Amino acid sequence: MDITVIIPVKDRRDHIGKTLDSILKSGIAPKEVIIVDNESTDGTYQFCEQYIKNRPHTTLLRETFPGAAAARNKGLKSCKTEWVYFFDSDDTFDYNFMSTFHNANVEGYDMIAIPTRRVTKGKTSVRTYIPSEDPRVQILGDVLGTQNMLFRTDFLKSIGAWNIACRTWDDWELGLRVMLHQPKILWFKEKAFHEIITHENSVMGDNFSQNYKQLIRTLTAAINDLQSSILQPLSHYHAQHLACLYPHLNLLMYPLYLRTCILLGHMQNEKMTGKCLKFKMASKALTIFRNDNFTPTFSQKVVGNSLRIYTMLGGKNAWKIALKISQDKSSRRP
Repeated sequence: MDITVIIPVKDRRDHIGKTLDSILKSGIAPKEVIIVDNESTDGTYQFCEQYIKNRPHTTLLRETFPGAAAARNKGLKSCKTEWVYFFDSDDTFDYNFMSTFHNANVEGYDMIAIPTRRVTKGKTSVRTYIPSEDPRVQILGDVLGTQNMLFRTDFLKSIGAWNIACRTWDDWELGLRVMLHQPKILWFKEKAFHEIITHENSVMGDNFSQNYKQLIRTLTAAINDLQSSILQPLSHYHAQHLACLYPHLNLLMYPLYLRTCILLGHMQNEKMTGKCLKFKMASKALTIFRNDNFTPTFSQKVVGNSLRIYTMLGGKNAWKIALKISQDKSSRRP
């Protein structure tokens, strides 16, 4: 099983060396490692240029379009292996990851889903991982993050690869699009891999207000253009077999609405706790639903507002509550 690992990097001069060491010194090295510099200004490119010297099967590229999604797509275009895996530039690769899947029986699968570990302020925990192909689980639970997805290269290209319009939550958007195409997924459950480091500049670190505009842009891409975004571009196979696409798009607008309410609650909590002193009320986030795609009922608005207030006051795991509600048949709209 040949795998290429692609790493987008921007201004990670002090971190990328450790990440590359963990990948290249793992039990079995990837077939190829592609590093894509995204206009770094701190010497990252020059560091990587020196690092890959005398290291076979490593490539350094440049991408001028901003955003990790564009950098990942640049690497994907150069990928020659049957499988491709994306990794971030400040995380630690698990020593046994490659050896675990080297001889795996993956015939017929489009993707392997993998549990990962999260490191926050020195504490390690398993990142949320729910083996489910229900798109609502991805919408509310963020089950498929960047390092949770090992793709068959042709499949990823066929569904349009990474969405360059998404500057953050691009892995969430891709994970949702993957689910909507109903691939055959091998859900690995035996152990969690890697150390995914959260820090003050990451959305995973719960700094929602700082990334507000980009978060709303990604939500808008998923909401306003939900159907067109999964139908275009289509591979030849998908064009001939539309039945492979998730048939119940109307059921997804409500969980997307609840996700937006929870996001708003997070940002309002940041204002209340003084984490974002200049933050203005972000209720405009909900205006993206004021169109013909979806108009929440009175009861759905009550639920959404309750989740917003609960999150604003510091309540935890609102997404679990929202997921249970959205999967309840009584909450589905005809």
